[in-house]
Amino acid sequence: MGKQNAYSLKNSSATLMTSSPKSSSSLFDVEAQLGFYKAYHNNTANVLIHSIFVPTILLTSLRLVNDIELWHGYNLSHAAAFAFGIFYIVLQTWTGILASLILASICKVLNDGTVRMSQTTTWLLFAISWIFQFIGHVVFEGRKPALVDNLVQSLVLAPYFILYELLFKLGFMPDLKKNYRSGWTGN
Repeated sequence: MGKQNAYSLKNSSATLMTSSPKSSSSLFDVEAQLGFYKAYHNNTANVLIHSIFVPTILLTSLRLVNDIELWHGYNLSHAAAFAFGIFYIVLQTWTGILASLILASICKVLNDGTVRMSQTTTWLLFAISWIFQFIGHVVFEGRKPALVDNLVQSLVLAPYFILYELLFKLGFMPDLKKNYRSGWTGN
């Protein structure tokens, strides 16, 4: 086994113990997942960059796979949105439902032509967004991105936690916000 790491909450009994940041024994524990995410996102400028470019990466990713039909009018963006939505609902029901509705709305506007992006524009926005993500980590955060330690966890959970950032700013879940902002630390 590798080095022991703990992402823990002050004033809470919730703790994520992993053999390394690459694995999670608490895959379906929203507080543990928030702890993993927060360990890599403490700088205000980096969080702002992520708040802009994670949704852009999500939109462009879904656009890139929207033309790949799977079965009877359902495409790969539908499948990805469905899988993400189920996982988000399992993590926390009401925020998961909200995230699922957002994902469904994105799929709808991509499918009905409300949002039209050429492949060139999509790839350009996708690349620019990733560049800014890395700038946020290198320049402002001063540490490697979470995706280096856990690619899937980072890619699937980043949009969900940007939603949490927005909900916290709007005054929802103040206790969770308090723990998220001040208590999670990576040891």
